[in-house]
Amino acid sequence: MSSNPNFIAEEVFARAIESHKRNNLEIALDLYNKVLKINPNHLDSLNNMGVIFFDIEKYQKAIDCYKKVIQINPNNADVYSNLGTVFYKIKEHQKALIYFDKAFQIDPNHINSINAVRDMFQKNKLTNLNKDDIFIIKKLYLLVFKNDFVDHAGVILNTKLLLSIDEINTEFHKTINSNSPLFENKIILDLLKEDLFYLILQHTLITDRFLEKLLTKIRFEMHLLFNDNNIDILESYFYFIISLAEQCWLNEYIFIQSEKEINYVNLLKNKIENDKKINELEISFLACFIPLNSSKVIINKLLNYNSKNILFNDLITVQIKEPLREIELKKKIRFLDNINDSTSNEVRKQYEENPYPRWRNPTQNLNSSFSEILKDEIKPNIIKFNNKFNKPNVLIAGCGTGIHTISANRYKNANILGVDLSLKSLSYAKRKIEELNYTNIDFLHADILQLKMLNKKFDIIESVGTLHHMKNPVQGLKILIDILEPHGFLKIGLYSKIARQNIFKIRKIIKKKSLRNISKDIKTCRELILNQSDETLFENITNTRDFYSLSNVRDLLFNVQEHCFTVPQISKILKDLNLEFLGFNFSDPSIKSNFAKIFPDDLGNISLDNWNQFENRNPNTFFGMYIFWVRKL
Repeated sequence: MSSNPNFIAEEVFARAIESHKRNNLEIALDLYNKVLKINPNHLDSLNNMGVIFFDIEKYQKAIDCYKKVIQINPNNADVYSNLGTVFYKIKEHQKALIYFDKAFQIDPNHINSINAVRDMFQKNKLTNLNKDDIFIIKKLYLLVFKNDFVDHAGVILNTKLLLSIDEINTEFHKTINSNSPLFENKIILDLLKEDLFYLILQHTLITDRFLEKLLTKIRFEMHLLFNDNNIDILESYFYFIISLAEQCWLNEYIFIQSEKEINYVNLLKNKIENDKKINELEISFLACFIPLNSSKVIINKLLNYNSKNILFNDLITVQIKEPLREIELKKKIRFLDNINDSTSNEVRKQYEENPYPRWRNPTQNLNSSFSEILKDEIKPNIIKFNNKFNKPNVLIAGCGTGIHTISANRYKNANILGVDLSLKSLSYAKRKIEELNYTNIDFLHADILQLKMLNKKFDIIESVGTLHHMKNPVQGLKILIDILEPHGFLKIGLYSKIARQNIFKIRKIIKKKSLRNISKDIKTCRELILNQSDETLFENITNTRDFYSLSNVRDLLFNVQEHCFTVPQISKILKDLNLEFLGFNFSDPSIKSNFAKIFPDDLGNISLDNWNQFENRNPNTFFGMYIFWVRKL
């Protein structure tokens, strides 16, 4: 062995890394400490110790390690991000914001920081903020929304604070009661020139009842100004009008339209189609009511048009060029065989008409091994792996428009196949994959019932929100198990019978009022819900993202085929099919924390009897779905 201290330090460090990978954390910490005795400035050892202390919830020790790294190297964006994450974890949000801001000053596109900030804004309502805090938050929000590799959904939680929406809310109600126009209210007019508001409208669904009402009212007043030829007033709000058009495209024109607006829009459409010149303001306003690609004349006018306004060009891309590209890509998607099952074809028809969901940006996660990702999703359960899954074959059964398929790209070295009934959904997904230049993802037009014809097996299969739309979900699950490798892993998402009680009640109202599964009736249903007074019945619905776009509402309340389950039913299915339950996956970590307090002896959180008791005490636990991992035995 060499007597060179640096050589010895690196040899000990290599052993520490190996122990760390094997989750032998005490041994790893001891070895990292030995490295530091030889070289007190060994940055990787300090950083890795910080990671371990964070994982074992010794947060102050993690902070101390990270601060030592910064003393040695003050230009390390990763460590500032790690510090921000620790302070976020212990709910010291102001300090977290400061460290994330420092990470961005070094690297404005720091992915881990962007995802952590998005996560913090999505899950925590920030309070007691001073002007300096709001300044930093607004800057971070702008960074998040300007990044094209972030799923911006859900980040709207704190935007009311940043955009002074609560103040607008008060003014808005005053204005409504006094019948005075919104376009005479300075607070609201300032909002319509706010860059952050533009970005929010362009990139993510507005999922707030008040904001929807505000936008609908503003759009109505703008139509009156257009109709009276008060174009000069509206020219200064051109960016807002384009942003609103992009929001309406995202929500699939879910906002209600008055008869006056409908009549005006028909006239405006005819005018635009017949005008020789292109009026960008009028076209953008038309796109706030109907999609531009609904007119062949407008498509031909704009397809090769190039504006000096970048945002107007983006509107053309979103509403004309991208849909045309999807039509081309449809022809390139492979298929197994004709889909003959009657239920499958009914479901297919729904998603051909309304591909689900419509989205703009995916979250870009750093690739990790499957074992590390699974460990995080099923914790506190700990399992042993029979296979390292270094190059896993992954199937997404029921991939829809591709957001789920892209999320599977977080598995390091994965080869991914997305399968769906809807060709239109697949063409949307294929376009997004093409834009992102991913070469390890492919798509197949097929029914789960046909997948044995592939003559291929997969290491990992994910089927979240799909099996419960089949005529026989257990039959579909059996097919997925048959094409899963021995000891392979399966992630399943199924609707909860307990959590969806309010949805059942709303469906009874839908049936009583003879509302059909068509766009007009879906919008009518939403208006009934928005105007109702029974908050207890409708609160969960109006607080969910699924209420704020046409395809989402159709999927939520008007689905042509749906089964719901209970935990005991799931337990029986898993037992009958010889599947090992590994744990539920929640985006909200507090659910497992609360479970652990009630059932401290269930160390892995894997007793389905306990989860049944927990859900009965907390009926909204699985309002989205039961999402869980199993292993084939």
